[in-house]
Amino acid sequence: MTPRIFALAALFGAPLAAAPALAQSTVTLDSFSLDPAPQAQPDTAPSAEMRDCLLDQSGCTSDEFSGSATFTLDDVVNLGVIDRTEVPQNAAVGGTAGTTAAPAPLPSIDLEILFAYNSDDLTPEAMGKLSSLADALRDPRLSDARLIFIGHTDGVGSAAYNMDLSRRRAEAVARFVQGTMGLPPSRIRAEGVGFSRLKNSFDPAAAQNRRVQLVLVPGA
Repeated sequence: MTPRIFALAALFGAPLAAAPALAQSTVTLDSFSLDPAPQAQPDTAPSAEMRDCLLDQSGCTSDEFSGSATFTLDDVVNLGVIDRTEVPQNAAVGGTAGTTAAPAPLPSIDLEILFAYNSDDLTPEAMGKLSSLADALRDPRLSDARLIFIGHTDGVGSAAYNMDLSRRRAEAVARFVQGTMGLPPSRIRAEGVGFSRLKNSFDPAAAQNRRVQLVLVPGA
């Protein structure tokens, strides 16, 4: 057999190479997600919680923002921070004329604002919290209210000293919020009440007594 014929015979006589095996894939139930589609989560940002507590005090579950000392329109008028003539006659602020129903408390939240010791200087942490408050107050449902910031202290020290300190701290908060939001002076007020309205009367020295409270008064 000539070399050429031999080569052809070897070529045609050789077994065909096996085709490459196809990759196998196994489909099981594990390949499918049986979990329900993720649901949208409620907005739990600090500003949203502040806003929700101002809009619905009864539904506020925050240890910090809830439990405020209650203030009615009469209370803020008696503090001298607002005149009754500044409030619309039809504002929903309590019982109707000729009844003995107690005036309704105004919307309010507590803010645990950090200050340097014996100072009314806001800390960076306090500025961050007040920036969140400014975001909450931009909600259209709150945009017409007058903002009354009321400073509180713990029960340590003299009444006169704490009254002055609480007022200065409330004014510091009011200035920051006013500047952040660009509010006119007529929409924001500040006053201090010292330790006359403790949040924790069982422990007058408790830190939670040192706070600045925001009270909303209906606007025009």
